[in-house]
Amino acid sequence: MDFLKPVFEGGRIDFAGQRLASNLSSALVVGSAVVALFAGLATQRLSLCFYTYVCGIVLTYAVVLLPWPPYNRSPVVWLSRKAPAASNDSVSQSLKTLVEDVSDDSDASSE
Repeated sequence: MDFLKPVFEGGRIDFAGQRLASNLSSALVVGSAVVALFAGLATQRLSLCFYTYVCGIVLTYAVVLLPWPPYNRSPVVWLSRKAPAASNDSVSQSLKTLVEDVSDDSDASSE
């Protein structure tokens, strides 16, 4: 099982890959239900219908749950973390002023 370790640890999918996996899962589940229904109707065997549908679900899991390379074709590039700038002081000061203004309003309304 060591050969599967890189797949599960390094496997990432991007937002477009999530959309693709969602669309594939919906299409495969509906497709396997249709195939199972027609297989069951053609043979008049409920067990064949059930087993065909279960095989379709297992195939859907294999296609969708593993992080295949097509699911990571456009990875998200995150911005690097920057050191806090001097402008953060003005932001914190404006937040502090905002909090003081709100607390002053609540005091006035309670009187």
